[in-house]
Amino acid sequence: MRRVDARSIRHGHRHVFNRRRVMDVFDLRARLVADYKSYTRSFIKIRDDRINNFVDEALTTGAFWPEPLLQLNPTFLPGGTIDDLVTSKVLHSECAKIFRIEKSDSDLGGKQLLLHEHQREAILKAKEGKSYVLTSGTGSGKSLAYIVPIVDHVLRKGSGRGIQAIVVYPMNALANSQDEELAKFLKEGYPEGQPPVRFARYTGQEKGDVREALRRDPPDILLTNYMMLELLLTRSEDRELVRAAKGLPYLVFDELHTYRGRQGADVALLIRRCRQAFNSPDSICVGTSATMASGGTSEDQRREVARVAESLFGVTFTADQVIGESLERATPQISTIDKASIETISATIATDQSPPTDYEAFRNHPLASWIESTFGVREEPQTGRLIRQAPRRLQGDPIENQKSAAAELAELAGAAAENCATVLRRFLLQGATLRRSASSRFPIFAFRLHQFLTRGDTVWATIEPEADRHLDLAKKAAKPGEPEKRLFPMVFCRHCGTPYYRVAVTQTDQGTTLLPREDRREAGDDNGEDAYLFVSETAPWPRGDTSTLLARLPDFLKETTAQGVERVRADARGDVPIAVFADATGRIVSEGQGGMPAALIRKNFLFCLEPSCGVAYARSQKSERNKLSTLGVDSRSTATTILAVRALLELQQDRDLKPEARKLLSFTDNRQDASLQAGHFNDFVQVALLRSA
Repeated sequence: MRRVDARSIRHGHRHVFNRRRVMDVFDLRARLVADYKSYTRSFIKIRDDRINNFVDEALTTGAFWPEPLLQLNPTFLPGGTIDDLVTSKVLHSECAKIFRIEKSDSDLGGKQLLLHEHQREAILKAKEGKSYVLTSGTGSGKSLAYIVPIVDHVLRKGSGRGIQAIVVYPMNALANSQDEELAKFLKEGYPEGQPPVRFARYTGQEKGDVREALRRDPPDILLTNYMMLELLLTRSEDRELVRAAKGLPYLVFDELHTYRGRQGADVALLIRRCRQAFNSPDSICVGTSATMASGGTSEDQRREVARVAESLFGVTFTADQVIGESLERATPQISTIDKASIETISATIATDQSPPTDYEAFRNHPLASWIESTFGVREEPQTGRLIRQAPRRLQGDPIENQKSAAAELAELAGAAAENCATVLRRFLLQGATLRRSASSRFPIFAFRLHQFLTRGDTVWATIEPEADRHLDLAKKAAKPGEPEKRLFPMVFCRHCGTPYYRVAVTQTDQGTTLLPREDRREAGDDNGEDAYLFVSETAPWPRGDTSTLLARLPDFLKETTAQGVERVRADARGDVPIAVFADATGRIVSEGQGGMPAALIRKNFLFCLEPSCGVAYARSQKSERNKLSTLGVDSRSTATTILAVRALLELQQDRDLKPEARKLLSFTDNRQDASLQAGHFNDFVQVALLRSA
C-alpha cells in the first residue's frame, strides 16, 4: 500500500495523493484475490492439457472471483441538531448534554450531534405517539432514530420506574454493539454509576448474579434477543421483569428484514404475547431495516413495508409511518451533454491529471459529479426523489447488458477503458480523503466494494473425443446449439489428475442411459446408480483381452489359482470396470453405433484407471472426496478463514492505519454458521502459532 505522500509515475506524470491517509482498497482486493486463486489452484491437478489450459484461462479471467461491484455511500440530507430539537421543546433539555459525540476525559462536552433528516422524521413520529418503521442503508444511524425518543421519554417520565423500552436484536453481537454505543452517550460525562437513563443487556451471556441484579432493579431500557424475550415471558424467575414492563411504552425490533418465513411467524406471535403480558396495547412499535421491499416506486415500497409491519406487529401501519432515507448530492449535477464538462473529463483522462486536493475544487470537478451519478445517487423518475444507485462494476464485462463504469466513461470521453478505470480509481481514493471540514464525520466519497468469491463447481463436458469435447464451467443441460449433446460434470484423480465423468446409470425402455450426477444428492433422489465414466484415447480400457485387463487391475482384486493362473477374484467381479460404448446423448450403445469406447465404474471408486497412476483404495474408504476432486473448494470454512487471515495480515502490516481500523468484521444471518466459522478460525490460528513456534 502507498503512504499518503507517495507518488506514482505513469506516462511521465506525477500523481500526488492527499496527505490524509487512506487505504488502497483496490490494491488490498487484488492481493486477497491473488491469495485465494493460489489457494484454489493448489489442489487442482488435471492431467488433460486441454482441460488444464481451459481451467487456467478461466481462473486468470476471474471466473470464480468476478470484478467487484462498487457503490458510494450517499450523502444524507441534514436534519438539524439535537440542540435544535431541544430549543424547539421537542426533546428534553438533558438530551443536549447526552447526545454529544467525541466526548473525552478532557472534553466532556464533546461536539454537537448532527442528525440526518430521516432521523429527525423518526423522532417527530415518536413524539406523535405513532409506531413507525425506518428503512435506510447501512451506516445511516438507524439506532439513533429510536434511542433518542426512548431516552427523551425516560427523562420526562423519570428513571427507575420500570422497563420503559425493550429493544430486540436478531444477534447478540448487535446487542453488544448497541450496549457500547449507549455507554458513550449515557455514561460518559456523568458520575460513576449515575447515568440519567439506565440500560442493560439480557441476552443469555450474562452470569447469574448479573441476571439477579436486573430482576431486583430493572433498567429503563432492556437490550435483548427474541429467544430471551420468549424465555422472559415463560420463566417463573423472570416474573419481576414482566411486572416491571407493565404498560411498556416502546417495543423495538432491529433488523426487521431478518424475521421472515416460519421465524417471522414465530416473532409475530411473540410480539402479540408480549403486548398482552405487558398489558401494553398502546406501545409504540418501532422497526428498523436496511431493505424490506424491492421493485416499484418508493411509494409502492412504503406501502408494502407498511403491510409487512402491520402483519408482524399486529398494529395498524400506513405508508406515512414508513420512513425512508432522504438523500442529497455531494457534488453539483452535470449534464452528460454539456460540452465543457465532457471536454474537462476527456482532458483529465487524456493528460492523466491528478484529482484536485482541495475539497471545493474536487466536488466541482465534472468527473467527481459523474462518479456520484454513476455509483451514488439517481433521481427516481416517478417522484423526482434521490435514491441510491445499484452497485455497479467499475471495470470488466457487462452485467445484464449494463456496461461497466469504465466502459461507459470511455464512450463519453473517447478514451481507452483501461485508462478510464485507472482515473476512476484515483478519484475514488482521493474522494475518500476529503471532508467538508475538520468536524465532518464522512468524506465526500465513502465507497465500498462488493467482492463475490465462489467456491466453484467443476468442469462440465460432452462425451466426445478428448480433442473435440465441449468444455464449460457453468452447469448446463447440453452443449449450446446442440441440445442432443449432454454436458456431464467431471472429477479428477487427486493423485494424477485423470478426468472422469460423474454419472448416474439409469435403465429405460431405450436401454442404459447416463445422466449427469450432482456432487451431493438431494434427500430422496434415487435417480439412477452412482457411477463414473472413463474415456481415454491414449490408454483405453481393455476389451476382451484378459491378460491386458488383469495387468490394469490392482493386486487386491486378483488371485492366483492352484494351477498358477491369475484371475479376478470371485468377490471382486463387481468392482471391475465395464467396457462400454457411450454416445454424446449419454446412451450406452453397441459397438459401431457411434459411441465412444469407455469404461463404466460402478459402486465404489477403488483405483485410478490411468496405467501410470497406480493409486488404489481399500473398500472401506467410502468417501470419494479424498479420491476425486472438482474445481470447487471443499471447505467453505477453510476458504473463509484463509481470506480472513490474509486480510488481517495486510491490515496489521499497514502501520499508517490507526489500530482501531485494522479490524475485520464478518457477518452471517445464521448463528450456527457464525459459531462454526469462529471455532474454525480460532483453531486455524492456534495451530499456525503452534507450528510456527
